[in-house]
Amino acid sequence: MRIPGYLDGIHPPMTTSPLVDAGAWMQDEPFWPAFLFHVGMARSAPTAFDVDLADLDAYLDRFDDPHRWPVFAAPVGGGTLHLIVRNLPGDIGIDWVVDDAVHSTGWAGVYQTDLDLPWSLLPSEPAHLLIALPAVGDGTTPSDIPGRVAAALHAVGASNSVEELADDLLEHRACMILQ
Repeated sequence: MRIPGYLDGIHPPMTTSPLVDAGAWMQDEPFWPAFLFHVGMARSAPTAFDVDLADLDAYLDRFDDPHRWPVFAAPVGGGTLHLIVRNLPGDIGIDWVVDDAVHSTGWAGVYQTDLDLPWSLLPSEPAHLLIALPAVGDGTTPSDIPGRVAAALHAVGASNSVEELADDLLEHRACMILQ
């Protein structure tokens, strides 16, 4: 998989792209608790999905492979946001790339860890909302957002302490923590 311009600044240059379209992972039973725990930084994710953290260990390794960086896409603002789990040795983290259609909304973002996606661009479809949520950088959470996040969590299979997980995800958004 290639995202134009994303790997251009990496030194030494990479001969092959480590980017992997990981969208199909969302169909795997352990995906959501693993994604929300690892990328969403929500310690309550395993409990909400009634999964033991020890049982997620093997699946969590998929997010840390230095040769295969998972990429997840979500439609935002008429374009696409790509969430990339960067596993460059000595430089791990989460990056976002937005395409030109998102820029045409008048919002100027570039790929970086402090993307600061505005709440107004958060998708409504549950899986896309949860993929895009770590990129929302506005610290003032609108009153309807916790309910939207909880509804999205229910839709992808969370069944225990869902409101706690929603609060955990909102408090630990990567965009806010990685600044």
